[in-house]
Amino acid sequence: MIEDACAEPDPAQSNRQITVLHHQLSEALADAMGHICGPNFHSWAVWGSRKAGVTIRKEDLESAIHNATSTAGIAGAIVGAVIGVTIGRQLQWHHRDLLTAFVGVGVGTLVGGWAGREIAIWSREKAAQLILQGNRTVIREIGEQSARFLELLQSGADPHAREVFFAGFRRGATEDGGQERLVTAFGSYLEAVDATDQDVRQAAMIAGNCAIVYHEHIRLEPYIRSAMPWIVRRCATQRFMTYEVGDRVLTVGEDLPGVSSPTAARNWVKIEERMRYVFSLFREFHNAPEVFSKPYPDI
Repeated sequence: MIEDACAEPDPAQSNRQITVLHHQLSEALADAMGHICGPNFHSWAVWGSRKAGVTIRKEDLESAIHNATSTAGIAGAIVGAVIGVTIGRQLQWHHRDLLTAFVGVGVGTLVGGWAGREIAIWSREKAAQLILQGNRTVIREIGEQSARFLELLQSGADPHAREVFFAGFRRGATEDGGQERLVTAFGSYLEAVDATDQDVRQAAMIAGNCAIVYHEHIRLEPYIRSAMPWIVRRCATQRFMTYEVGDRVLTVGEDLPGVSSPTAARNWVKIEERMRYVFSLFREFHNAPEVFSKPYPDI
């Protein structure tokens, strides 16, 4: 099923199938481990995948064009005014500063707005392709390991079965193509299964979720960097990027509600800022019922 979803030629359908697979894995893991443990990685991945679908389907293109045109137009107006006055003074038109500034504002607004629009169209097209590639990368690697983990639990998870399960991971750091963080993550999941104390269970689940999402974001680093042009990274992060969980919409450029320490991301390309936000999200909303809700009403 995972390969079928990834091989689906229609980008929107491929993303939808991947999102549904995350939901199915989330439910299957919760049933096997116990809902009392709280959401697993796939419970969260449902919402990341559904949000990715907005860009994959280019539903946010018009708003991106509007925002980019407005922002670039304002920047162009400021630059144009400065250039207009500077050129006017070089031509010794000191008494015409207002006129040259006005002309510069007009030209700068037009040029800046046009450039912003073209950047938005180009970047959204490229981002749609890259985000789908990342969407497929996550379900392939982590989805397959989660399926193996389900088989382990269904077999009784005896010591020998656990040894065989962990032997199936590639050794080495995530940065070098290994899966050591996944070893740590599924080890934490087993701690949650084995524990009898509710606080220990939930702490182990959160630790496992954080280890997997860190592994995931290292894998997605090249896609994220390429999908966000450097010229708009900070602006896009702080003004336009949102994360949706059920009907709740959170802005990544703002601190998470209820969290005392700073969580807002200024530049989503920086992995330390992404992880600060996501780790806090996982901890703060671990018991939020909407995390387990359906991504689409018809499934």
